[in-house]
Amino acid sequence: MYSCLYQDLPCSANDYSQLEGMYPRPTLAWGWLTYRIALIKEGDTVVDLGSGAGNDCFVARSITGESGRVIGIDFTEIMIEKARANAAKMGIPKCQFRFGDIEKMPLTSDLADVVISNCVLNLVPDKQKAFSEIYRILKREAIFSVATWCW
Repeated sequence: MYSCLYQDLPCSANDYSQLEGMYPRPTLAWGWLTYRIALIKEGDTVVDLGSGAGNDCFVARSITGESGRVIGIDFTEIMIEKARANAAKMGIPKCQFRFGDIEKMPLTSDLADVVISNCVLNLVPDKQKAFSEIYRILKREAIFSVATWCW
């Protein structure tokens, strides 16, 4: 395990199993834990860009609590279906998954308290549009936590 900005917050981990809300099989067992450094609070609205099978959404949902809301955006219908199925298996309410493009998100403006993105923005063709969309959906003084691989 590696650590980054804060000694007690892992940036890359081999094991999600101890995290509340984690479904054990929807994604590979590695990844950047962007929600750990995003300062998500109870009651927040969190948007996960490139949500895949939903793991980061499920963990974020366990942090936001009953008064919070989590929305995952993915541009592949099969992953949206998988995330919805995983949420149903786990009985996770208030966790929505929407089909859409990061460059033109199906969300209203000034919606999110926190936007997280885990290894997706490097794949977006028009980064200017993507960042403009992120800015559009963020509330004033919101948090954007991104991690990505550069090869």
